[in-house]
Amino acid sequence: MITIIKNTFREALAKKIFIGYYIFYAIVVLIMIFAVNLDAVDGIVSFTDVQKVIKSVETGFLSLSFNLILFFSLISASSFVPSMLEKGTIDLLISKPVSRFTILISKFLGAVIFVGLSMVFLIGSIWLILSLKSGYWNSSFLIAILSLTTAFAVMYSITVVIGLTTQSSIIAILVNFFMIFVLCPVLSIRESLIFTFVKNDAVQFVFNFLYYVFPKPGEIKDVTNALISEENIAFWKGTVTQNEIGITLIEPSWMSVITSVIFCAALMAYSVYYFSKKDY
Repeated sequence: MITIIKNTFREALAKKIFIGYYIFYAIVVLIMIFAVNLDAVDGIVSFTDVQKVIKSVETGFLSLSFNLILFFSLISASSFVPSMLEKGTIDLLISKPVSRFTILISKFLGAVIFVGLSMVFLIGSIWLILSLKSGYWNSSFLIAILSLTTAFAVMYSITVVIGLTTQSSIIAILVNFFMIFVLCPVLSIRESLIFTFVKNDAVQFVFNFLYYVFPKPGEIKDVTNALISEENIAFWKGTVTQNEIGITLIEPSWMSVITSVIFCAALMAYSVYYFSKKDY
């Protein structure tokens, strides 16, 4: 297993994915260094106000960039499975005394660890910058490392299935784009917006069914922001409220994380089954 994981890193390095990945995140970090202006913090007397400013910057960064970082990570790892199935490579892998289960799970874990380390670099660097500039070390922001890696693992299970069945990284990228930026956001606002216009019970049932079945990267981001801001998180279903300007707000819940992980486990189980039965 460790050998296959190492080979995944070697592949990333050989294809310049590793280098390009970290150059991109280094640029993001440099932008944060020069763009984040915390001069206003120097004039704040209350340390509580300093905490609020830093937490707002951290949650604002995640709100703007969470899905973009996730999608960029999926693009960078989209070729791992198709390249594994290339003639010669797959012949060598399955000829070794290693089960196909171990081969596929190792490839999956290699991609997850690869992205997880990059999240340590990106989020850790931003946390260090904000902490040094403000004097407030909000360690809860580091939770974003785990949440981004988890969200990647969930969405990468889609890439694995598509890679096994089509051997196409382009299709995997397009499907993930549709899921992250179109389908999942639409399903997440079904109660607050769509159901105000759609009253048919059958249609509402379909929307609810798809919502609970499919992953919820946007809600994982909301849970992360709630943890950083020390806000309440419901276990299964958050309460629906309206703010002072009439915008409907839904309390984050652990349900989004739980069902997303179940989705990942189900897709990986199918992937292992398909890979074990496929004749190469």
